[in-house]
Amino acid sequence: MLKTKKHLQKILGWTGIVLCGLCCTLPIIGTAIGLGSLAVISIYAEKIGIMALVLAAFFFWSAWYYKKKKIKNAATCNKNCICKTAATPQRK
Repeated sequence: MLKTKKHLQKILGWTGIVLCGLCCTLPIIGTAIGLGSLAVISIYAEKIGIMALVLAAFFFWSAWYYKKKKIKNAATCNKNCICKTAATPQRK
């Protein structure tokens, strides 16, 4: 009977030590996994961010170019008046 009681206490002691160790290490392990996941996600997010900046720069340039081209065409149309007469039929 004495051996069984000591054996049970020993098993419960080791179980308590293991559970206490898990309780203390799981937040550290979770934090490490979370930071690792964020690092991997940030690598892809950086590439997506760079592509978005390039795409935004392209759209800005194209809008600026077409606006400048439209203003230039409007200025030449007002000077020559060729496109106004060709676009609207003349009335007699």
